[in-house]
Amino acid sequence: MPMSDSKRFVLMTYGSRGDVEPFVALARGLRQAGHDVRLMAPAPFAHLAFAHGVNFEPLEGNPEELALALTDRAGLNGPRMVKRMIEHVLPLAERVARAALRTAREAEVIVHSFLLTDAGHTIAVRQGIPDFSAQLFPVFATTGDFPAPVFPDWRWGGTYRRFTHRLSTAVFRFGGRLLYRRIRSGAPDLPDLAPWPFNHSSRGPTPLLFAYSPAVLPRPYDWPPHTHVTGYWKLPPPSNWSPPDDLRRFLDEGQPPVFFGVGSMRTQRMRQLLEGVLQAIRSTDHRAIIGGPGREVHSLTMPQGVYALEWAPYDWLFPQMAMIVHHGGAGTTGAALRSGVPSVAIPFTADQAFWARRAHQLGVGPAGVPVNRLTTPVLDRLIRETKADPSFVSRAQSVAEQLRHEDGVATALSVIDAHVRAFRPAA
Repeated sequence: MPMSDSKRFVLMTYGSRGDVEPFVALARGLRQAGHDVRLMAPAPFAHLAFAHGVNFEPLEGNPEELALALTDRAGLNGPRMVKRMIEHVLPLAERVARAALRTAREAEVIVHSFLLTDAGHTIAVRQGIPDFSAQLFPVFATTGDFPAPVFPDWRWGGTYRRFTHRLSTAVFRFGGRLLYRRIRSGAPDLPDLAPWPFNHSSRGPTPLLFAYSPAVLPRPYDWPPHTHVTGYWKLPPPSNWSPPDDLRRFLDEGQPPVFFGVGSMRTQRMRQLLEGVLQAIRSTDHRAIIGGPGREVHSLTMPQGVYALEWAPYDWLFPQMAMIVHHGGAGTTGAALRSGVPSVAIPFTADQAFWARRAHQLGVGPAGVPVNRLTTPVLDRLIRETKADPSFVSRAQSVAEQLRHEDGVATALSVIDAHVRAFRPAA
């Protein structure tokens, strides 16, 4: 990033590892470009930031609790997702707002994610500095090309699709402001929220950085100029990481396995889910790697040819698989598509159904089903369908080749550079 002088950046995000890891990648890129960077994210991810040399400020809250509430008490139901997010955020909001104000006091540029949109933008306006909205899924930008992520893609045309975006933005915008008003009634020293960041004002709209690939979801023709699809923000494995010896031996001992993983998703039915997966694996006579919460995975009796995995870098692991079955998170979907291996997503909640649908549209695997409809026979069928259709392999390899030439962090840095150079505080 060829800025003539270094800047003090504060990056703000909240959520699971899939929400934090791209921000660590961006922070790493900014630091390598000579900038001072501080990342605000949930405390459990301090080790991830430090492993890549990123200064870290912990935020309160347990992302696993939010993942559990979204999966078991909301699923893919949009209004329920909003309700569960509010229940999780409300007890934390005042302390998170104060932490953001304190950490960003000396910032010269702020980058904020979904749940911290208003907080990050308000601080930027108060301090007269530029800000960026970094998102892992298409939000806050209306289009007729596809619906908002929590809506089904019914064949009702562009009018329906544009309506879904306007509705989801309105729910987030006005619901969040009502919530903040409630918090501020008990903490009147907190600042008023700035105007909505994506409206035209004397500052101009806040740039939107979408951290996914245009080869996966092309930029719509009807998006305004302040929206940018940069490519995925990939994080290399920590320099001191190497695969465990038993994992390396397992991969060397036989045919490429099927991978089944749930990422950061949590559910009270996890053991039942994983036992069903093992039954399906046995019936298809495949080797497999099962990834999930350590306590759940290691409590199961793994048969011959099945390896229990807590974590490994997906960009290293996935290309060595025969098939990838995953939860459909934005980052995991990107890693699966980069691997050149057929994949299918089994969405739990949030934007995962959107990415599951998009991966199927790209032709890299059969259509998945929501996790609450995943049974042993269904998973058995998905594995057999993938094995029987060679077009999934050829299409997966074609998509991976397109992604191989992208550098999402570099593109994001170029956009940031251009906007920061042109930024003038409102009079």
